[in-house]
Amino acid sequence: MTEIDSSPLVLNGRRRSAARLRSGVLLLEQGGVRRRIPVAAIERVEVRGRTGRELAVVLTSNDPCPAAPGHSLVSRSAPAVREFAEALRRALPARDATEPRPDGASLVSVEPMERPGPEPRQVALVALGAGYALIAVALVARGAGEQAVVSWLVGVPLVLAQGVAALVGGVRRVRDAVVLRARGITVEGRLEYSYGTGSGEDAVRRHVYSYVDAHGVRRERDGTEGGAQEVEIVYDPGDPEGATKVGRGTGWQLTGGVFVAVLLGLPMTLVGLGMAASALAALRG
Repeated sequence: MTEIDSSPLVLNGRRRSAARLRSGVLLLEQGGVRRRIPVAAIERVEVRGRTGRELAVVLTSNDPCPAAPGHSLVSRSAPAVREFAEALRRALPARDATEPRPDGASLVSVEPMERPGPEPRQVALVALGAGYALIAVALVARGAGEQAVVSWLVGVPLVLAQGVAALVGGVRRVRDAVVLRARGITVEGRLEYSYGTGSGEDAVRRHVYSYVDAHGVRRERDGTEGGAQEVEIVYDPGDPEGATKVGRGTGWQLTGGVFVAVLLGLPMTLVGLGMAASALAALRG
Protein backbone atom coordinates (compact mmCIF):
# COMPACT_ATOMS: atom_id res chain seq x y z
CA MET A 1 0.00 0.00 0.00
CA THR A 2 1.24 3.50 -0.72
CA GLU A 3 1.86 6.08 1.96
CA ILE A 4 -1.30 7.92 0.97
CA ASP A 5 -3.92 5.54 2.35
CA SER A 6 -6.40 8.13 3.58
CA SER A 7 -7.79 11.42 2.34
CA PRO A 8 -9.64 14.33 3.96
CA LEU A 9 -11.81 14.60 0.85
CA VAL A 10 -15.45 13.59 1.02
CA LEU A 11 -17.31 12.97 -2.23
CA ASN A 12 -21.00 13.72 -1.76
CA GLY A 13 -23.42 12.11 -4.17
CA ARG A 14 -27.13 12.10 -4.77
CA ARG A 15 -29.71 11.15 -2.14
CA ARG A 16 -27.28 11.53 0.78
CA SER A 17 -24.74 9.11 -0.67
CA ALA A 18 -21.04 9.72 0.07
CA ALA A 19 -17.58 8.23 -0.41
CA ARG A 20 -14.69 8.50 2.06
CA LEU A 21 -11.18 7.07 2.12
CA ARG A 22 -10.09 6.07 5.61
CA SER A 23 -7.00 3.98 6.54
CA GLY A 24 -6.83 1.98 3.35
CA VAL A 25 -10.59 1.40 3.12
CA LEU A 26 -13.06 3.09 0.80
CA LEU A 27 -16.31 3.76 2.65
CA LEU A 28 -19.18 3.94 0.19
CA GLU A 29 -22.46 5.03 1.78
CA GLN A 30 -25.55 4.80 -0.38
CA GLY A 31 -28.94 3.14 -0.42
CA GLY A 32 -29.06 2.88 3.37
CA VAL A 33 -25.94 0.70 3.60
CA ARG A 34 -22.23 1.31 4.11
CA ARG A 35 -19.81 -0.74 2.02
CA ARG A 36 -16.26 -1.15 3.30
CA ILE A 37 -14.09 -1.73 0.25
CA PRO A 38 -10.38 -2.36 1.01
CA VAL A 39 -8.11 -0.67 -1.51
CA ALA A 40 -6.49 -4.10 -2.01
CA ALA A 41 -9.82 -5.20 -3.53
CA ILE A 42 -9.84 -2.38 -6.11
CA GLU A 43 -8.35 -3.05 -9.54
CA ARG A 44 -8.76 0.43 -10.95
CA VAL A 45 -10.64 3.70 -10.49
CA GLU A 46 -12.52 5.34 -13.35
CA VAL A 47 -14.30 8.63 -13.96
CA ARG A 48 -17.31 7.97 -16.15
CA GLY A 49 -20.22 9.80 -17.69
CA ARG A 50 -20.44 12.43 -20.39
CA THR A 51 -19.83 15.16 -17.82
CA GLY A 52 -17.38 13.17 -15.71
CA ARG A 53 -19.53 13.16 -12.58
CA GLU A 54 -19.53 9.41 -11.91
CA LEU A 55 -16.87 7.73 -9.77
CA ALA A 56 -16.53 4.01 -10.50
CA VAL A 57 -14.33 1.46 -8.73
CA VAL A 58 -13.69 -1.85 -10.48
CA LEU A 59 -12.94 -4.71 -8.11
CA THR A 60 -10.20 -7.28 -8.59
CA SER A 61 -11.11 -10.63 -10.08
CA ASN A 62 -9.44 -13.63 -11.69
CA ASP A 63 -12.51 -14.26 -13.78
CA PRO A 64 -11.67 -13.65 -17.47
CA CYS A 65 -15.23 -12.40 -17.99
CA PRO A 66 -15.01 -8.77 -19.14
CA ALA A 67 -17.90 -7.73 -16.86
CA ALA A 68 -15.81 -7.09 -13.74
CA PRO A 69 -17.68 -6.38 -10.48
CA GLY A 70 -17.68 -2.83 -9.18
CA HIS A 71 -19.50 0.04 -7.52
CA SER A 72 -20.18 3.63 -8.52
CA LEU A 73 -21.37 6.95 -7.14
CA VAL A 74 -22.72 9.95 -9.07
CA SER A 75 -21.89 13.43 -7.75
CA ARG A 76 -23.01 16.89 -8.76
CA SER A 77 -19.42 18.17 -9.10
CA ALA A 78 -17.13 16.82 -11.81
CA PRO A 79 -13.99 18.45 -10.28
CA ALA A 80 -14.76 16.84 -6.92
CA VAL A 81 -15.03 13.45 -8.64
CA ARG A 82 -11.66 13.94 -10.36
CA GLU A 83 -9.93 14.98 -7.14
CA PHE A 84 -11.35 12.06 -5.17
CA ALA A 85 -10.47 9.61 -7.97
CA GLU A 86 -6.85 10.82 -7.95
CA ALA A 87 -6.62 10.47 -4.17
CA LEU A 88 -8.04 6.96 -4.38
CA ARG A 89 -5.64 5.97 -7.19
CA ARG A 90 -2.67 7.08 -5.10
CA ALA A 91 -3.82 4.73 -2.34
CA LEU A 92 -4.00 1.64 -4.55
CA PRO A 93 -1.25 -0.95 -4.11
CA ALA A 94 1.30 -1.42 -6.87
CA ARG A 95 0.69 -4.67 -8.79
CA ASP A 96 2.34 -6.50 -11.65
CA ALA A 97 0.20 -7.37 -14.63
CA THR A 98 0.74 -11.08 -13.98
CA GLU A 99 0.20 -10.92 -10.23
CA PRO A 100 -2.76 -13.04 -9.05
CA ARG A 101 -5.76 -10.99 -8.01
CA PRO A 102 -7.96 -11.74 -5.00
CA ASP A 103 -11.71 -11.96 -5.35
CA GLY A 104 -12.48 -8.33 -4.61
CA ALA A 105 -16.21 -8.88 -4.11
CA SER A 106 -15.54 -11.30 -1.24
CA LEU A 107 -13.46 -8.66 0.57
CA VAL A 108 -16.26 -6.10 0.58
CA SER A 109 -18.32 -5.94 3.77
CA VAL A 110 -21.78 -4.40 3.95
CA GLU A 111 -23.46 -3.01 7.04
CA PRO A 112 -26.79 -1.21 7.43
CA MET A 113 -26.75 2.48 8.27
CA GLU A 114 -29.02 4.12 10.78
CA ARG A 115 -31.49 6.34 9.04
CA PRO A 116 -31.07 9.87 10.37
CA GLY A 117 -34.22 11.44 11.70
CA PRO A 118 -35.50 14.74 10.37
CA GLU A 119 -33.48 17.74 11.50
CA PRO A 120 -35.27 20.40 13.57
CA ARG A 121 -34.69 22.89 10.79
CA GLN A 122 -36.39 20.61 8.27
CA VAL A 123 -39.34 20.07 10.60
CA ALA A 124 -39.68 23.83 11.08
CA LEU A 125 -39.58 24.47 7.31
CA VAL A 126 -42.26 21.84 6.68
CA ALA A 127 -44.45 23.32 9.40
CA LEU A 128 -44.02 26.83 8.00
CA GLY A 129 -44.82 25.62 4.49
CA ALA A 130 -47.94 23.81 5.66
CA GLY A 131 -49.13 26.84 7.61
CA TYR A 132 -48.51 29.11 4.62
CA ALA A 133 -50.50 26.84 2.32
CA LEU A 134 -53.42 26.54 4.78
CA ILE A 135 -53.70 30.31 5.14
CA ALA A 136 -53.64 30.72 1.36
CA VAL A 137 -56.48 28.19 1.01
CA ALA A 138 -58.43 29.91 3.81
CA LEU A 139 -58.11 33.30 2.10
CA VAL A 140 -59.52 31.93 -1.14
CA ALA A 141 -62.26 29.92 0.60
CA ARG A 142 -63.50 32.86 2.66
CA GLY A 143 -63.44 35.27 -0.29
CA ALA A 144 -60.99 37.65 1.39
CA GLY A 145 -60.52 39.55 -1.85
CA GLU A 146 -57.99 39.62 -4.67
CA GLN A 147 -55.73 42.16 -2.96
CA ALA A 148 -55.45 40.07 0.21
CA VAL A 149 -54.73 36.88 -1.75
CA VAL A 150 -52.07 38.58 -3.89
CA SER A 151 -50.51 40.17 -0.81
CA TRP A 152 -50.19 36.76 0.81
CA LEU A 153 -49.07 34.82 -2.27
CA VAL A 154 -46.56 37.48 -3.39
CA GLY A 155 -45.63 39.34 -0.22
CA VAL A 156 -44.65 36.35 1.91
CA PRO A 157 -42.50 34.23 -0.47
CA LEU A 158 -41.11 36.96 -2.73
CA VAL A 159 -40.71 39.91 -0.37
CA LEU A 160 -40.70 38.75 3.25
CA ALA A 161 -38.69 35.56 2.72
CA GLN A 162 -36.11 37.30 0.53
CA GLY A 163 -35.87 40.18 2.98
CA VAL A 164 -35.31 37.90 5.97
CA ALA A 165 -32.66 35.96 4.03
CA ALA A 166 -30.84 39.17 3.11
CA LEU A 167 -31.12 40.51 6.66
CA VAL A 168 -29.75 37.31 8.21
CA GLY A 169 -27.00 37.04 5.61
CA GLY A 170 -25.92 40.65 6.12
CA VAL A 171 -25.87 40.30 9.90
CA ARG A 172 -23.79 37.13 9.57
CA ARG A 173 -21.26 38.91 7.33
CA VAL A 174 -20.97 41.76 9.82
CA ARG A 175 -20.54 39.34 12.73
CA ASP A 176 -17.84 37.34 10.90
CA ALA A 177 -15.98 40.53 9.96
CA VAL A 178 -16.03 41.78 13.55
CA VAL A 179 -14.83 38.41 14.89
CA LEU A 180 -12.01 38.14 12.35
CA ARG A 181 -10.91 41.71 13.05
CA ALA A 182 -10.77 41.02 16.79
CA ARG A 183 -9.11 37.59 16.95
CA GLY A 184 -8.50 36.27 13.45
CA ILE A 185 -5.30 34.34 12.66
CA THR A 186 -3.73 34.54 9.20
CA VAL A 187 -2.23 31.46 7.55
CA GLU A 188 -1.19 30.51 4.04
CA GLY A 189 -3.68 28.59 1.94
CA ARG A 190 -3.13 26.45 -1.16
CA LEU A 191 -5.68 26.00 -3.94
CA GLU A 192 -6.83 22.38 -4.14
CA TYR A 193 -9.36 22.72 -6.96
CA SER A 194 -12.06 24.99 -8.39
CA TYR A 195 -15.51 24.09 -9.64
CA GLY A 196 -18.58 25.76 -11.04
CA THR A 197 -22.15 25.75 -9.78
CA GLY A 198 -25.23 26.71 -11.74
CA SER A 199 -25.35 27.45 -15.45
CA GLY A 200 -25.66 30.43 -17.76
CA GLU A 201 -26.01 33.77 -16.00
CA ASP A 202 -26.36 31.99 -12.63
CA ALA A 203 -22.99 30.22 -12.96
CA VAL A 204 -20.69 30.75 -9.96
CA ARG A 205 -17.03 29.74 -9.67
CA ARG A 206 -16.02 28.36 -6.27
CA HIS A 207 -12.53 27.60 -4.97
CA VAL A 208 -11.46 25.04 -2.37
CA TYR A 209 -8.34 25.96 -0.37
CA SER A 210 -6.50 23.85 2.16
CA TYR A 211 -4.57 25.27 5.09
CA VAL A 212 -3.07 24.15 8.38
CA ASP A 213 -4.23 25.94 11.53
CA ALA A 214 -2.10 26.92 14.50
CA HIS A 215 -2.57 23.47 16.07
CA GLY A 216 -1.36 21.61 12.98
CA VAL A 217 -4.83 20.50 11.87
CA ARG A 218 -5.43 20.51 8.12
CA ARG A 219 -8.63 22.31 7.16
CA GLU A 220 -10.42 23.37 4.01
CA ARG A 221 -12.28 26.49 2.93
CA ASP A 222 -14.87 26.46 0.14
CA GLY A 223 -16.04 29.81 -1.22
CA THR A 224 -16.17 32.20 -4.16
CA GLU A 225 -13.25 34.32 -2.95
CA GLY A 226 -9.78 33.83 -4.37
CA GLY A 227 -8.65 31.92 -7.43
CA ALA A 228 -4.88 32.22 -7.10
CA GLN A 229 -2.74 29.19 -6.31
CA GLU A 230 -1.61 30.64 -2.97
CA VAL A 231 -3.54 33.08 -0.79
CA GLU A 232 -3.70 34.25 2.80
CA ILE A 233 -6.65 32.91 4.80
CA VAL A 234 -7.92 34.48 8.01
CA TYR A 235 -9.80 32.14 10.35
CA ASP A 236 -11.35 32.32 13.81
CA PRO A 237 -9.33 30.14 16.24
CA GLY A 238 -12.37 29.93 18.51
CA ASP A 239 -14.46 28.43 15.70
CA PRO A 240 -12.16 27.01 12.98
CA GLU A 241 -15.10 25.59 11.05
CA GLY A 242 -16.94 28.91 11.15
CA ALA A 243 -15.75 32.34 10.07
CA THR A 244 -12.97 32.34 7.44
CA LYS A 245 -11.90 34.82 4.80
CA VAL A 246 -9.49 34.95 1.88
CA GLY A 247 -7.21 37.97 2.24
CA ARG A 248 -6.37 40.16 5.20
CA GLY A 249 -8.81 43.05 4.97
CA THR A 250 -12.30 42.80 6.43
CA GLY A 251 -13.42 46.36 5.65
CA TRP A 252 -15.27 45.47 2.46
CA GLN A 253 -16.89 42.48 4.16
CA LEU A 254 -18.08 44.68 7.02
CA THR A 255 -19.35 47.41 4.68
CA GLY A 256 -21.06 44.88 2.40
CA GLY A 257 -22.77 43.20 5.35
CA VAL A 258 -24.12 46.51 6.66
CA PHE A 259 -25.32 47.46 3.17
CA VAL A 260 -27.14 44.17 2.61
CA ALA A 261 -28.73 44.13 6.07
CA VAL A 262 -29.76 47.79 6.42
CA LEU A 263 -30.44 48.94 2.87
CA LEU A 264 -31.83 45.72 1.41
CA GLY A 265 -32.84 43.15 4.01
CA LEU A 266 -34.52 45.43 6.56
CA PRO A 267 -36.77 47.37 4.11
CA MET A 268 -37.87 44.20 2.32
CA THR A 269 -38.62 42.52 5.63
CA LEU A 270 -40.75 45.43 6.80
CA VAL A 271 -42.65 45.61 3.50
CA GLY A 272 -43.21 41.85 3.53
CA LEU A 273 -44.47 41.96 7.11
CA GLY A 274 -46.89 44.73 6.17
CA MET A 275 -48.25 42.73 3.22
CA ALA A 276 -48.62 39.60 5.37
CA ALA A 277 -50.37 41.57 8.13
CA SER A 278 -52.77 43.08 5.60
CA ALA A 279 -53.70 39.63 4.27
CA LEU A 280 -54.21 38.22 7.79
CA ALA A 281 -56.37 41.21 8.72
CA ALA A 282 -58.58 40.51 5.70
CA LEU A 283 -58.83 36.88 6.78
CA ARG A 284 -59.92 37.83 10.29
CA GLY A 285 -62.43 40.32 8.91
